Amino acid sequence: MPEVKIMRRGVGYCMNTGSIENEGCEEYAKGVFLLNHGNTFYCPRCRVVGMMVEETGKAEHNGCAPFKEVRCEFNYDPCSKRFREIAIVRDEAIWGTGAKYTLMSPLIKTEKRALKVAEAILANLQRYADLAEEDDIPRSTEVLLSLDDDLSVFVEKMKSLGEAWEQSTLSEARSPKPPPVPEETAVEESKWQLPAEGI
Repeated sequence: MPEVKIMRRGVGYCMNTGSIENEGCEEYAKGVFLLNHGNTFYCPRCRVVGMMVEETGKAEHNGCAPFKEVRCEFNYDPCSKRFREIAIVRDEAIWGTGAKYTLMSPLIKTEKRALKVAEAILANLQRYADLAEEDDIPRSTEVLLSLDDDLSVFVEKMKSLGEAWEQSTLSEARSPKPPPVPEETAVEESKWQLPAEGI
């Protein structure tokens, strides 16, 4: 039995424009988010087989040069089967051409989001270049630790993770500090006495 390829993240599109026998689907060309999906997408409304577009990434290495540029192709048009726009983030502090990474994501619709994703990927690739192996997509929330690494390398990675943890909002959430009380809200003790008897 052939192995079924699983799409990790992508979008499914209904492409049912209708025919002589039936009308087109109201969900035509509208995207449905897919996670760990099989190799066939059925429109949830008309149940006709649609089209799937997977989020993919590809690294273009230039020898041992560090990553200098990330390109994010976004705003996918299922009718023309192409990405309409591209966002590019470069680190100009790196001399020469450097390595490049291209992400093609049907999940991203806006330029603002595309630039944020590209910036996060570039920062992650510069810290952990091995995340780009096998055309995998380096997530900004992932850090890979290997127990097969040399002890000094493993210790250095753990030290970096510890520093990142201390600077993150997660460590603050673990042990929140009480907010300071403004001076003007401090309550003074009232100095009053009971009235003397007979008054």
